[in-house]
Amino acid sequence: MTFKQQLTFFLRSFFLQTGWNYLKYQNLGLLFVMLPFLRRLYQHDKEALPSVVERYLSTFNTQPVIASFCFGALAKQEEHIVHAKTLLEFNEETNEWGSIKRGLSITTASIGDRLFWGTLKPLTLLLALFIWLLLGLHVFEVQADDRPPLAYLLAASIAAFVAFNTVALFVKWVGLKISYLSDGNACFGLTRFDWNRTIYNAKKIGLVLTVGMIALGIYYYLRDFEAMDVQFITRAVIILFFVCISFITRRLRIPNMYLYMSAVIIFNLVCYL
Repeated sequence: MTFKQQLTFFLRSFFLQTGWNYLKYQNLGLLFVMLPFLRRLYQHDKEALPSVVERYLSTFNTQPVIASFCFGALAKQEEHIVHAKTLLEFNEETNEWGSIKRGLSITTASIGDRLFWGTLKPLTLLLALFIWLLLGLHVFEVQADDRPPLAYLLAASIAAFVAFNTVALFVKWVGLKISYLSDGNACFGLTRFDWNRTIYNAKKIGLVLTVGMIALGIYYYLRDFEAMDVQFITRAVIILFFVCISFITRRLRIPNMYLYMSAVIIFNLVCYL
């Protein structure tokens, strides 16, 4: 894969979600990403291109960032299909292409959802809130005539944006080349990274930021302590209660949705009263 081809894949991958539909999900986006490569690959056999396009229009769905591993692997397998010398070899390579497409899309979806949606996005949100607290910006108590400096607002937002996209763009770019050069024995480059450790470390960082936010919040509410603030103590007890309950429900494999619903109801009642 040349640099120009990798750059084309990379730029077009931002439009994977374009044309998303309930019937075949990201199939239109997949075709859009792969089309320049397919046109170049079948430039001497343009009659075969419509059937190839139809093959790519089958169902496809995965996590958008880590989908780059699918693009590189499918591009490499497509080259094997083009160079098939017999009908039997062509059918075998085409079946292998289908297996790669199905298996790799499921694997990358699982990893990507856990890493980017389940870990990195909440982590960058925590980072933004933590920076605001460090700067002395308490967004829930800002008065109408007390506008915080614009630089404070932008600092945390830019930090969160850069943190998330640095990881996302790195994975998107590197995944193309690695998956193209790897094979099924290495799960098309996915084994080059220790995803579980990365997710685990990110969650530890999130825990540190959370503890830091709690410490800053306690300091903020108690720095001018003169009398016992019943509302603060009540809210703190409720939060600690739900934190403890979340561990119990996780152990008992009770869906957290019920915990969230009850938390929302209780917090609304407390705020109302």
